[in-house]
Amino acid sequence: MFIEFKVARDPIVRYSQEIGWKYLEPSECMEMRGGISEPFLLPIFRRKLKELNKGIIDSDEKADEVIKVLKSLRTNIKGNQEFLQYLRGEKTAYVEKEKRELNIKLIDFENTKNNDYHVTKEYEFVDSTTDRLDVALFINGIPLIAIETKSPTIEDPIEKAHAQVSRYHEEISELIKAIQFFSLTEGIQLLFGPTWDLNKRNLHKWKTSEEVNLEKLYKEFLQQERILRIIEDYIIFFTKDEELYKYILDQHQMRASEKIFERVVEDKLDSGLIWHTQGSGKTLTMIVAAHRLRKQKELENPTLVVVVDRTELEKQMRDNLIAYGFPNLVVADSKEHLRDLLRSDFRGLIVTTIQKFEGMDKNINMRANIIVLIDEAHRSQEGNLATYMRSALPNAFYFGFTGTPIDKGNIGKGTFRLFGVHDPQGYLDKYSIKESIDDGTTVPLYYTLAPQELKVDKDLLEKEFFEMVDKEGVASIEELDKILDKSVRLKNFLKAEKRVDAIARFIADHYTKFVEPLGLKAFIVAVDREGCALYKKALDKYLKPEYSKVVFTQDERDTLLLKQFHLSEENETNVRKSFRAADKLPKILIVTQKLLTGFDAPVLYCMYLDKPLKDHTLLQAIARVNRPLCDEEGEKKRAGLIVDFVGILDNLKRALSFDSSTVEGALTDLDVLKKRFAELMKQANQYLAIISKGIDDKTVSAISEKFIDINEREKFFKLFKEIQDIFEILQPDVFLRDYIESYQQLTQLFKIAQNIFRSKDVDVYKSLKSKTKELVRKNVDLDTLIETLPVYKIDDRVLEKIQKDRTPEKAKIVNLFRSIVIHIQKSAKQEPYLYGLGERAEDIIRRFQERQLKSIDTLNDLTKIIEEIARSDAEREKLKLTKDEYTIFWVLKENKVCNDTIELSKKILSLLNDNKNWALNKKKEMELRKDLYKILLGKTIQGKLAKTANAILEMHRRMLER
Repeated sequence: MFIEFKVARDPIVRYSQEIGWKYLEPSECMEMRGGISEPFLLPIFRRKLKELNKGIIDSDEKADEVIKVLKSLRTNIKGNQEFLQYLRGEKTAYVEKEKRELNIKLIDFENTKNNDYHVTKEYEFVDSTTDRLDVALFINGIPLIAIETKSPTIEDPIEKAHAQVSRYHEEISELIKAIQFFSLTEGIQLLFGPTWDLNKRNLHKWKTSEEVNLEKLYKEFLQQERILRIIEDYIIFFTKDEELYKYILDQHQMRASEKIFERVVEDKLDSGLIWHTQGSGKTLTMIVAAHRLRKQKELENPTLVVVVDRTELEKQMRDNLIAYGFPNLVVADSKEHLRDLLRSDFRGLIVTTIQKFEGMDKNINMRANIIVLIDEAHRSQEGNLATYMRSALPNAFYFGFTGTPIDKGNIGKGTFRLFGVHDPQGYLDKYSIKESIDDGTTVPLYYTLAPQELKVDKDLLEKEFFEMVDKEGVASIEELDKILDKSVRLKNFLKAEKRVDAIARFIADHYTKFVEPLGLKAFIVAVDREGCALYKKALDKYLKPEYSKVVFTQDERDTLLLKQFHLSEENETNVRKSFRAADKLPKILIVTQKLLTGFDAPVLYCMYLDKPLKDHTLLQAIARVNRPLCDEEGEKKRAGLIVDFVGILDNLKRALSFDSSTVEGALTDLDVLKKRFAELMKQANQYLAIISKGIDDKTVSAISEKFIDINEREKFFKLFKEIQDIFEILQPDVFLRDYIESYQQLTQLFKIAQNIFRSKDVDVYKSLKSKTKELVRKNVDLDTLIETLPVYKIDDRVLEKIQKDRTPEKAKIVNLFRSIVIHIQKSAKQEPYLYGLGERAEDIIRRFQERQLKSIDTLNDLTKIIEEIARSDAEREKLKLTKDEYTIFWVLKENKVCNDTIELSKKILSLLNDNKNWALNKKKEMELRKDLYKILLGKTIQGKLAKTANAILEMHRRMLER
């Protein structure tokens, strides 16, 4: 609440200095800027422009013309993109005096030490309003990183920090158009994300090898080499569905990109295998690695070849590369075209399918600076096509990427041999399913089996699916469809009219009860294209027709039934785009092959699976529902759900025949989740006992006593949040019938505890998910409940009330502290000295929780603070001081200034009011300090003159913030 600076902001400033960022006092920073509306450190920026552009920019006038160009950029995401292009040296600037466009360099990415690095705190900027960044970092005088800090004691500190950064984009966009990414911290963890695309899915947590080590966390992240690499390569602008998006690579993506680069440029090793689980941004990692290699001088203008194994994926990859803006890109449209490109020594990036290497001559290009990046390597590297490719490009580097684990059986046995020879575990880099879920990059997936009468007979499924797939070794949806085409009896069963109708009715009921209330969407996966059409016709009987759309690949030979559901390219694009939006129709897509790979829609929560899948094809399909979804209210989707109508998940080991550690966390039975819910509710009984007889003043005291221990409190909060997450998935399952009343009570307890130990301004429904919120609103008046929580009104009778209160000691401590916090939050803007009392109160509570203070001493110390607050109004009136004069009077008294304090406070306030801009000008600050010293000289404790002056100026800074 009041200790944000001590635990979050100041450590960042200190640690950044220790790794080479030079600190600037806020006043010194303002002086260099020359004004509150100037973003740049002008003397530094001008000097670095001249140093980095010798012979081009040789005067301050020419430097100012470049600065003028940067300031003229638009204050939106496109302007921010252009700013980054200037930073990377990709754009020219027109210099009037030269009458021409000039290539300019703003940052030296090759020589890290050839840049100036500065950090400041309390960076104030005015645009449509005035805001202050907690910490700002500059490279060569350009503000590029904003760090927002919060106290760990407030509710949802990271959430509040993110909301603050969001406001900056509206209020000080002239500054934010330059800043490329931001970081959030509450002194425990460090998160980072891109400016101008504030979807919380783009917010990543930085990790270190040690669980909790703040110094290591900050220093690793803020390394100058890393910051430069992020700015040069790892910030991405991407055009999707005609909209511009911005991303910053996550830590695992940066790591893999670095490893590929080092292997090619430094180690000269010719291969590597990268497994990053589906949904964790594998394609973007591949593109960024390719771009970095493409522009590397040591590789002497290399050729990059991106290889996929399907025409649809070729188009997707091309679209992704275009969206990224990859330069010198060509798609090989035939075997002959690919051969001509390679033979003609084309330098750039080629996209091709593996099939276009068929029959290609040996040694068609012998260069060593060819890097081949193969998507879904497990599917295409086992047969003759891979042999043709490798013999055509014998000296190339080969990197395989896969979103599913490589096994050592039928599929993948050669993949390790081809790519993993240089790595003991077979992988150059690995980001597993479990790791991805733990990081929140993807969400956990749960499955449930449909009623027995709807599932396929086990013998039929074994003979016409599992046995055939095991024999053939299937790695792609296309290969699987060929096998299913031979499974006539199985297909006939799956598409039987009565069965399709029964499943459609089941889906309609399930979707409206379990999925739609979450505001999320679903897929129906049919066995083939005809199955899609049949499901659409059946589903329209139970749901509005506009709820669903069919998306499949069209064929001129299609029957009339299929032609009914053909979509033009434009219509399909619109359907995909609308499906991704939570507030638009359709809510359900019916698919069979198309969209089962490569389609990214975080709003997709549930997959109704009526197509037999196994191993890689199953993992790829279900990964459509593993994307997290966040909005302004926070996480909206914490899991994905598979409803299996086939029965393939009846035997999970059969369906996913990988090593168990490899697919850990891939799928969990919903029954396991129910058991987990029951276990957690059993654990919750110890807490429910507190409110078993209802909620009154004694109950609230008991809650305060129980949770004053911060570890106990956080343990309970963590327990409730896990229970709530499961409740949201299961509700309205009949399984919950026996738990509804207890869960409702637990929710009340959570909100009471949360509001006792947090601020008064907390939204009582915040932190509650949609189904829980609905349950509580129907049954409990939380607002009234929270309003009745005990609080002392701090007035001239407050001490009498405290003495008469027979509340147990620990509960009274909580009530006293909460009363202090609420009073300060309400009054501190007008009486800033209260912040100092708040800091003192927090320090008392901290020492009590760390068992440095006994209960009685804590109670006495907090009572003294309340007494001081209560006495202050009477004292101020008695002394006939204004609130501002009394604030200075309070600082003087705190610093043991005893002589002529009343007159001194008036005199000092008058001086401060005459110098309101001192914080913006180093020279004015120094002059003001001298005047303060003159006034205080001889009136302070010896040796405390500077400390007292600092305290006065810090208090005045707070007064100016009102």
